[in-house]
Order: sequence, then structure tokens, then C-alpha cells
Amino acid sequence: MKGIKIVTVMLVLAGMILLSGTASAVTVGKDGVITMKLAHVTPLGAPSDVTANRLKDLLRERTNGKIVIEIFPNEQLGIEKAAFQGVVVGTIDMSMNDAAYVADLFSPMGVLDFPYMYRDWDHYDAMLTSKAKQDLAEAAYKKLGVRFPAAFLFGQRILCSNKPVRTLADTKGLKIRTPGNELAMENARTLGGVPTTIAYTEAYLGLKQGVADAAENPSTGIYDMKWHEVTKYLVMTDHVMNNELLSISKQAWGAMTPAQQKIFSDTCVEVEKFRVALQKDLEGKRVEDMKKLGMEVIKPASLDPFRQLAVDISKKYRERYKADNWGEWYDKVKNIKK
Repeated sequence: MKGIKIVTVMLVLAGMILLSGTASAVTVGKDGVITMKLAHVTPLGAPSDVTANRLKDLLRERTNGKIVIEIFPNEQLGIEKAAFQGVVVGTIDMSMNDAAYVADLFSPMGVLDFPYMYRDWDHYDAMLTSKAKQDLAEAAYKKLGVRFPAAFLFGQRILCSNKPVRTLADTKGLKIRTPGNELAMENARTLGGVPTTIAYTEAYLGLKQGVADAAENPSTGIYDMKWHEVTKYLVMTDHVMNNELLSISKQAWGAMTPAQQKIFSDTCVEVEKFRVALQKDLEGKRVEDMKKLGMEVIKPASLDPFRQLAVDISKKYRERYKADNWGEWYDKVKNIKK
């Protein structure tokens, strides 16, 4: 038993060394230039990458070159969960992560990505500038020591499948690829399927080999990851308005002056709006692109059965995370006025 413990400790230390070697903490040069590394998991040119570069360019311009962001796409600094954990411990300066990954460490943050949370686009837009979102970010900071200055819209998640799905009955036993976190698995259960955990960059092969029968993502993500090559149907479930939270480590945030922090925060608000406009423009186009590539688009006759599954899951979460006041945070976001 003692030998097992020693091996375990050595593996943990090796992982920490590997992570710290992958991305050093924020640096401040003699000229006052602050250099930060930003990780995300999507390919070059994908909407997340475009968003990261927009933030990078605006900050460089508005701080006269004093804030420099180096972008590492496509899991270069590790899978999504590892990248966010790097921000928490300070070995990575910034990361863009689904709210579901943050929810693994602070459950209320997951309400931003909860299935069928938003009534419509206006409700989502109102959330971005709401006091509820600001208070939630502050509560997460107190819990994790990480700032969350932005929620970038990753997109409206839909289902891509090798089986046609027109009703809830069609998803019984359907193996749906999900990321490896609790809330993301609920997406599959909301759709009536069975969550099957596969890393983002490995999902293509998993779908091709039949490890999963289906996957869910915004149309932009399905297109960028080429899942249209290994699935036949696009099912317009619109089950999650998915937020990609920008996290920044305590060390990186503290390296900036108060004036620079304000510029950073104000710029994030602007880039949030930029991302919403980008997604709205691209999502319909990507659906049409994939239709031309041979996918069949299905619109279920009613989404009410899926919505009811989401309500049932929310009741379980209220009880499971009562100590975190999960239900109160859920109600605050659900009841945001336009």
C-alpha cells in the first residue's frame, strides 16, 4: 500500500511538472509589457480562435502594446479540463472553457450552460449584461481564486447522429459523445441518450468507429471538427446556449494595473457582443454547408419532451447542490428580464 501511495504521489508531481513546463505563468518585462498565454481547444480559424484573436488585437491596441496575449489553440496546452485547472493553479494565464468544466469545481457556474435555460436570444443577450452573471462570476472568484471576465457564446448546441431522431423515443439507447464532465453528460440525458465520454479532438474517430452513435455541439463546432463526415443527420434540438467562459488566473489579473484591468474588462464586454454576432451569422450558414455535403436536417415536431427532461434534471441538481445554493442561482438566471 505504501508503494502504491508513493507511485501515486510521483505521478501527480510528474503531471504538475509537465503542466508547469507547458505554460509558464504571466511575465512582466522591464518595459512593462505583460505577456499572457491563452489556451483553447478548437482549431485555428474556428469561431473561438477568431474570438481569442479579436481580444488579443484589441487589448494590444488599447494598452499601447502593454498587454500581449499568446494564443495556443487546438489543445496545445492540454485538454479543456487540464487547461482550466492550469488557470486555477496559475501555470496557465487564461483559458476558454465550457461553463460545464467550471461547474465541476463550482457547481452554480453550470446554470449558465444548463439545458433549455434561455427562452430566446433576447434572454441570452440580457444574461450577458445582468447582475446575476456579475454576481455569479464574483462568487466563483471567491471560491476558486479565478476571474471570469467574459462569457463567449460557443453556440447553440444541436445533435449530429447516425440515426434519425424525430422524437424522444428515437434516442433511447443512443450513445451520445460528451466531454468528460458532469453537466455535459446531462446534455446527453436531456436528449434521452446515453452519455459516452470522448475527448473533443478524439470525437471524430469515436464517431467513425461507432464508439458513439451521435454527438452534440453547435453547428459551427460540428463543421469545424468535420463530424459531418462521420454522421448522417443534423437534429435541431437547440438544447443548450453554450458559454465558453474566459478565465484568468489570480497572478495574471494581479499583474495588470487597475487601469489595465478596466480596459481588459470593458474589452471583454465588447468581444462578448462580437461573438454573439459571429455565431448568429455562422450557425445558419454551417447548417446549409453541411446539407450541401450530404447531411439531412431534422426538426423534431416538439422539443417539449426534451425540455421536460431538463426540468427533471434541474430538480435533482437543486437537491444535490443545495449547499452551493444552486437552485437560487438557477432561478436568478432563468428569470432574467429582457
